[in-house]
Amino acid sequence: MLFSNGYRLLNNVVSSDMTNPSKLLFQIVVLQCFYYLTALVIFYLVSTLNGYNFKIDWIFSWELISPENAMGLTLFVLWLFDSLLCVIFVTIVVGRSKLAWDFAITVHIINLIVVWVYTGKFPTSALWWCLQVLSGVILVTLSTYMTRWKELRTTFFDDMLDQQERGEVDHNRTNNGSPPVAIEMHDLRSGTSSQTTKG
Repeated sequence: MLFSNGYRLLNNVVSSDMTNPSKLLFQIVVLQCFYYLTALVIFYLVSTLNGYNFKIDWIFSWELISPENAMGLTLFVLWLFDSLLCVIFVTIVVGRSKLAWDFAITVHIINLIVVWVYTGKFPTSALWWCLQVLSGVILVTLSTYMTRWKELRTTFFDDMLDQQERGEVDHNRTNNGSPPVAIEMHDLRSGTSSQTTKG
């Protein structure tokens, strides 16, 4: 209950005015925080389960993403998994399919700047850039699809639920307003018949 109330509050704050610069900045900050927070949780759990010593460099250093060792490949896969989880946050925080790809690309641009500032060197690893492209494609494609699905569900189904709650939906009538038609069904095994109502 608390989670659903928090989700509604965040959704109302976020969707109240999509063109307001302060709202857009708020969404970018929230999304970036979720992006790094989920990475932090995932990396820490994996390091604990495998007996590694977790370091903050796992998140902010591009030099560790390398095809030459198991750690570099593991971080590559974990970042892709983080992008999959970030799709959920884009759907909740942004909620608009027209803006989803903008936010997905912004997450990766900010990540590039943060990594560059943290290491003091511009990323030159081919695997790191490959990771950014794959991660960006996953985030853009899936978040656009999910936000579109959310918009369609809100448009078509919420109105139907509101009508049902107000008692405007008559379950005993068909779409054209005529009464339901009785259809006779035959049981081929026993030869008996029964009636069902076609709504």
